[in-house]
Amino acid sequence: MAGFLVGCDVGTGGTKAVVMATDRTVLGSHYLEYPLITTKNAEDRFFGAKAEHNPDWYWNAVADTIRVSIQQSKVDPKEIKGVSISALSPACILVDKDLRPLQNAHIWMDRCATAECDWLKREIGEERIFQLSANPTDPYYATAKLMWEKKNRPDLYKRTYKLQTAADYPCMKLTGKAVTDYSNASLIGIAFDIVRRKWDQQFIEEVGLDPAKFPEPYPCDEVIGEVTREAAARTGLAAGTPVVAGTVDCNAAWVAGGAVDAGSTQLVMGTAGVLGVVHETPTFTKDMITIIHTADSRRKYTTLAALVSCGALIRYFRDNFGQLDRATERILGINAYDIMNAEANQVPPGSNGLIVLPYFMGERTPIWDTNARGVAFGLSLDHGRGHLIRAMMEGAGYGLLHNFDLMRASGVKMNLPLVLSEGGANSPLWRQIISDILNVECVFAVSSKGAPIGNAVAAGESVGIFKSYDVVKDWVQLGPKTVPNLENRGLYMKLYSIFRDLYPAVKEQFVRVAEAMHKD
Repeated sequence: MAGFLVGCDVGTGGTKAVVMATDRTVLGSHYLEYPLITTKNAEDRFFGAKAEHNPDWYWNAVADTIRVSIQQSKVDPKEIKGVSISALSPACILVDKDLRPLQNAHIWMDRCATAECDWLKREIGEERIFQLSANPTDPYYATAKLMWEKKNRPDLYKRTYKLQTAADYPCMKLTGKAVTDYSNASLIGIAFDIVRRKWDQQFIEEVGLDPAKFPEPYPCDEVIGEVTREAAARTGLAAGTPVVAGTVDCNAAWVAGGAVDAGSTQLVMGTAGVLGVVHETPTFTKDMITIIHTADSRRKYTTLAALVSCGALIRYFRDNFGQLDRATERILGINAYDIMNAEANQVPPGSNGLIVLPYFMGERTPIWDTNARGVAFGLSLDHGRGHLIRAMMEGAGYGLLHNFDLMRASGVKMNLPLVLSEGGANSPLWRQIISDILNVECVFAVSSKGAPIGNAVAAGESVGIFKSYDVVKDWVQLGPKTVPNLENRGLYMKLYSIFRDLYPAVKEQFVRVAEAMHKD
């Protein structure tokens, strides 16, 4: 079947769409950024960080990036055979019966549901939740955020028709159907039976929620509807174009990078740092995150480690301390991140003893601490901007090693070299840091176009253009390779020991700060 495909990824910092030919040639592409709402208002009386988006930012960004991409491609919209969307996950968006959003999206970084998770741990038990969902009990998961909405905004909860994620919402706007996919359902979590791939309605009722408010889950590559006439006018797509259920952003990126077989191991260095291993057997690792994989979503899983802040650390530095870098980018066209990388590259490994705990918005795997925060330990008058930038990169590396060691100890099959893709992986310096700290050979997925390509592949598999996901194996170009520097590795292990001791030493102080800043 000839034709073209559209893939779109809704990220934490922005949305990107592509129009792709069946040989993976990108004919049109567009990206749009949007902000993150982190400042608490007077009514935001909860422990932990706030992280929200306006749901219509997602839809407007999806619609606009698709429209511009189609215009660039000069493709007849009627020749587009399928659309698939991935997104940051989880997110908790409540929509009413008219499919209008009732509040801002609580995204994965948001920690409003800490008290609800304390209740779940006490009254339900973490082991029971793990046995059902293969995931920990944490404010990260959207079911916990829905519990928070019921407790704190009961009127909104009563008006809620369905819970939606950041991928579900634009799919809903395209098709008029408020459903979800297996992958996103995994991260709505807590009440999702990950083996049977359905909601445990009795469990939902036991935690005080209405099962009817949960969206029906579909395989990631199943067509769930068609583009409506209204959505066609907004996006430039043809009415009637098939829309696929969708997936989580890291899953789509792994598909684009060729990670479709059991044992495939990749690190996506986006806003978050997500290290994933694909497997078929339903054996799960505690303190890690488990999601259903996009490729063969009826039978495959991905066990993943997830740092809340990876690329987000460098974007934070750029946005708050890189005003001159951004001005240089605007005036001379030199990328601000390239300027920062060059500065960090002048600093020796170990950043002259500066160690950063990368927990700027709390942390997920493996510590699962809502109250954890970033720490710059060992600052001196000898340290400059470059030291802090490099120490942030190294801090993310230390956080990944903490997870990597646990994953290897669990016995999960991990094929090496480790494939690095997206965001921070574009930095040769950061790739070397990761290789040195993890002590593994790494390879850069040069040709990977990221999650939007993975989405286009899923759409193509769904509508029959591609016979299987194996098509991506012939597309991915790996290289250059990065080999660990043993001298650097030795130094990093000395500093990693200090890194591991720092968090337990200040853990209770994070709690005290949260209590001090909490408004009664």
